[in-house]
Amino acid sequence: MSDSFSDFAALRYRSGISAPARLRRFVWEVVWLLAFRPTPRWALHGWRRWLLRRFGAQVGEGCRIAPSCRVWAPWNLVMGAYSALGDGVDCYSMDRIRIGSKVAVSQRSFLCTGSHDVRSLSRPLTTGPITIEDHVWIAAESMVHPHVTVHEGAVIGARSVVLQDMPAWSVCAGHPCQKIRDRVVQEASHA
Repeated sequence: MSDSFSDFAALRYRSGISAPARLRRFVWEVVWLLAFRPTPRWALHGWRRWLLRRFGAQVGEGCRIAPSCRVWAPWNLVMGAYSALGDGVDCYSMDRIRIGSKVAVSQRSFLCTGSHDVRSLSRPLTTGPITIEDHVWIAAESMVHPHVTVHEGAVIGARSVVLQDMPAWSVCAGHPCQKIRDRVVQEASHA
């Protein structure tokens, strides 16, 4: 029995996150809970941007971030101008998340930069960045995995699972997500 227990103890998960990083995360969680999350959805966008910037996020002009949006590590978040993170969006920013300008990440989507190496029974932490270029729309409840780039102008359909790079100016959907057709943008005429 003790041999079996020692085998399990040797395979015990060990976090690769340093004590100072855990403390920084704890302080951010307290600030999120007391000063970010309680704000009204329709107001105080500037306040939420300011709080994220105080924790190292680079957030562009006019961005709208819902109070229920979770950002794991603001210091790993970069957003261009006039982008939006909707209600319940989870930015699991263990690694860098770069979001371009005029991007919409819809409600309850999950941008996940962290995972575990399943080739080892101790499941060590692995991370990889996510890049979402300008004019992208990530529709509701989609999941974007580490090491993925969603190229300019792509639309990711609701509840899609994005495991690889998605091409520019395309409509993509599914599990796994794949290109369905080109995205053709037709501007309204001004008569």
